[in-house]
Amino acid sequence: MHPDPASAADPGADQVASSVGDAVGDAVGEGPSDALQVRTFRLELLAGTLWAGSLAILEMGPALAKKAFDASDFEVALLTSGQSLGLVLSFFTSHLSTRVSRVRLAFWLHLASNLALVPTFFLRPSFALAFVLLLAAARVGHSMAVPARILVYRSNFPAASRGRLVGRLNRAKLLLTTGFAFVVSALFDWNFGTPELVRLLGECPVPADRMVNWAVPVLAVLGVLGCFVYARIAEAKCPVDPLVPPLPASTSLDTLREFVQVWRQDRAFRRYETFFFVFGFANIMSIPLTQIHAVDRLGASYFDLAMINVVLVQGLMALSMVAWGDRLDRSNPSRLRGVLNLVLAVDFVMLAVAPAIGWVYVGRIFRGIAMGGGTLLWMLGPLWFAGNSRKEPIYTGIHAVLTGVRWGLAPFVGVWLKATFADDSRPIFWIGAAILVLTAVAMLREGRRGGSTPPAVPPPIVPPSPPRA
Repeated sequence: MHPDPASAADPGADQVASSVGDAVGDAVGEGPSDALQVRTFRLELLAGTLWAGSLAILEMGPALAKKAFDASDFEVALLTSGQSLGLVLSFFTSHLSTRVSRVRLAFWLHLASNLALVPTFFLRPSFALAFVLLLAAARVGHSMAVPARILVYRSNFPAASRGRLVGRLNRAKLLLTTGFAFVVSALFDWNFGTPELVRLLGECPVPADRMVNWAVPVLAVLGVLGCFVYARIAEAKCPVDPLVPPLPASTSLDTLREFVQVWRQDRAFRRYETFFFVFGFANIMSIPLTQIHAVDRLGASYFDLAMINVVLVQGLMALSMVAWGDRLDRSNPSRLRGVLNLVLAVDFVMLAVAPAIGWVYVGRIFRGIAMGGGTLLWMLGPLWFAGNSRKEPIYTGIHAVLTGVRWGLAPFVGVWLKATFADDSRPIFWIGAAILVLTAVAMLREGRRGGSTPPAVPPPIVPPSPPRA
């Protein structure tokens, strides 16, 4: 049991967190039993409830840029790659997380992310690039916060049930994000003049094409409130192991050297990240093309875009995530990633052959199921290789930085390939499906080699103390 002085200072926050945790917690099952774990679970759940609206905007961002602001292919790719800078800069998040409160670090980054969305209130429909830059900035802050939040999960949730607990938290978040996406898409279609909604609700009081100026800032303000809820989480202190010397890093350059050392010495982790990079590049390459293809070739409405980007994907992620979390607690991450790649490949095939938007709906079902496990694996997979708690920020940081590199490059490669194939996205979807199948085979083989338990880490050599004079 860990004391939490903050709870005594503000019992009202505990009551709010408890009531929301009990209400939404019925959908996610029983939480952890330890008092600190329960408090973390409830506060994270309440913060996620308030963040869900702005997360729906971030998920729909490329589609909104294309539909509401008529963004160019390059601008859609730029927005898609926006989180790359945040993931690359998460190198510094990993460095800082060994020195400052990870909860406080995540608070400031999420606060900056939500505040970046507020100026959308002042944008006009012709300001596509400004909208892209604001959402890209929001994605940077959100992405930089990820390593700090993962390390809070690590310190506050036990390893034996971490996948299950994080899965339940993410399931609740995804269901809430899905609900917000439904509401936002309906508001945008109503503002766009969709006849069915006008007959049901009457004329929209917001001027045509201006709903985005109101909806996005309101959801961002809710996200800001979520940041202050999250700040009330208390982080457990990991016990000190006398056989594990502290990380030698004291500057960013030292942390970079530690990154390089881990990459060179841990062959199993290096192979895992290499396969992850290849299939992830193909996956990210398809993301802006899906929005462009859905709007330009398949005539998608706002409702269609909400369905294929948030509702089907995140709804099925939510439904499947706890089951994947239970599997992750008992599985080699390479083996699980191989299975997920085979499921995800079906989405690429459906995009390649779809004559109408309804076919994309079918593919997104498979994507949602695969992403339910893939999201947990992305967050928790590197911890499987780390061996001890003091190495975990380094492993998590390497994983996030490599993800940032592919987010920075892949969207533009996808748009460039589309131009080389006579402005047709279908060949790139076929290429992506082939890459997913090939990397699935490689990762399944790697999983058989690695076994079902984390690799053994030899005890570190502790240098003897110098003789006293």
